[in-house]
Amino acid sequence: MNRYTEIVEGFDSPSAAWPRRGWTVLETKKKGSAMKKGGILNPAICSLLAELGHTDELLIVDAAFPLPSDSHVIDLTLTPGIPRLLDVLRAVAQELVIDAITVSHEFKDHSPRLYEEVLKTVGAVDVDEISHHELKEQSLDAKGIIRTAEFSPYATVRILAGSAY
Repeated sequence: MNRYTEIVEGFDSPSAAWPRRGWTVLETKKKGSAMKKGGILNPAICSLLAELGHTDELLIVDAAFPLPSDSHVIDLTLTPGIPRLLDVLRAVAQELVIDAITVSHEFKDHSPRLYEEVLKTVGAVDVDEISHHELKEQSLDAKGIIRTAEFSPYATVRILAGSAY
């Protein structure tokens, strides 16, 4: 059976209007199945982080970042500023070993407060600074891109995944 279905087995509804035509209903889980207690709940991000190996690259980008057409992109944009780059970076940093990050010179110059918060969030890792143009070119090698709704100029962080041992 498909993950999504038009029919919910065993659903006794007094209303003939449900499920409505065209609605897609997520199959219900069986009793006793586990649910994550915390951390990142987004299944696409959980899967991407689990696939990262030592030296793989992950980008967390602002809303205006030009997305490569053939990259694995997880688009989280909802409204301007929701979610912010820093929110996503903090969540990722709690679940991923980070060896180093790369940011653009322009990020440091145009969004200095956010840049400082990024440095605090990632802790004591190597920080490389390159031009924004170079960062865009190098994004083609990233294993995945998480797009945020950040509206601060040049707010993009390339993460080099580390190893837990």
